[in-house]
Amino acid sequence: MAQQFSLFFLGVTGYIGGSVLVELKKRYPNAQFTALVRNPKDAAAVQALGVKVVQGSHSDLDLVQQFASDNDVVINCGDSDDFPLNKAILAGLEKRAQTKPSRKPILIHTSGTGLLQNERDGAFHSDKIYDDNNLDDIKGIREDAQHRDVDLEIFAAGKAGLIDPYIIAPSAVYGKGRGPVRNLSIQVNNTIRVALRRKELVQVGPGTNVWNGVYIDDLSNLYGLVLDRALSGKDQSTDPYERFYWGSGDEYAWGDIARELARLLYARGVIRTETPKIIKIEEEPILDPTASNSRSVSNRGIALGWKLSGPPLFETLPQEVEWTLAEAEAKA
Repeated sequence: MAQQFSLFFLGVTGYIGGSVLVELKKRYPNAQFTALVRNPKDAAAVQALGVKVVQGSHSDLDLVQQFASDNDVVINCGDSDDFPLNKAILAGLEKRAQTKPSRKPILIHTSGTGLLQNERDGAFHSDKIYDDNNLDDIKGIREDAQHRDVDLEIFAAGKAGLIDPYIIAPSAVYGKGRGPVRNLSIQVNNTIRVALRRKELVQVGPGTNVWNGVYIDDLSNLYGLVLDRALSGKDQSTDPYERFYWGSGDEYAWGDIARELARLLYARGVIRTETPKIIKIEEEPILDPTASNSRSVSNRGIALGWKLSGPPLFETLPQEVEWTLAEAEAKA
């Protein structure tokens, strides 16, 4: 698209953010991109994509607020839970709305389906599937849920009417990223990392708990579609909860994933047995996202034309193993 606008991006060195950046640069080659980068060592890789780099961290709230106020669009793929950071973003966008009212500022914020997590015991507990096209489902999410305090603040800003905020909540993301720095995900890859450290694959509880997964390129495309919608001027929604999107694909039981990873890692000779060991989450807290249930359906995204075109999670597991082994060798 040939639209010209300015965009401030947080989280470009991360797995999701880097891939979303590449997607949006492709869609909007004439836009002016500025990114917040904490580590000076990462600056060159981001600049190579044609992005202006601002050196700073999420703790530099005045800086974040300034650049949010200087741009038409803010994309936050950096932190879903940092309340002061997100307040600074909102304050900057609201300032821009007041000083440049000709164009309503846009926020695309990254939340997550961790909003729906329940007991962390690896057992199936959830018959409920949350539909982003059902406002009662989204409004009914617990106030003490992960990410929820920030999401509620963003909904409130949308209701106030100065800015147009959108929220995308990805499920368990998988596949190789396309960003400039980090390109491996969390849930599957941490399961592999823990197995390499312990020389055994572990799973929390019986592994009957269920999550959705989403391929990284499909998720990046959803961000593009939502930004297309936001910039089009055709979004006539009046309730900010109508601008909430799950980034969710097929469902998987974590025990099935654990068994397949154990088989693959045992075949590579890096663990002692192909039978996963059952543990409690307290033993490996890093596996928390694999211990609960989180079930959602992305009907609002589908209405935008979003399609799942990437491979299913199980087809990518052999590659996830090889990528994570290569990462471990590089760090050794």
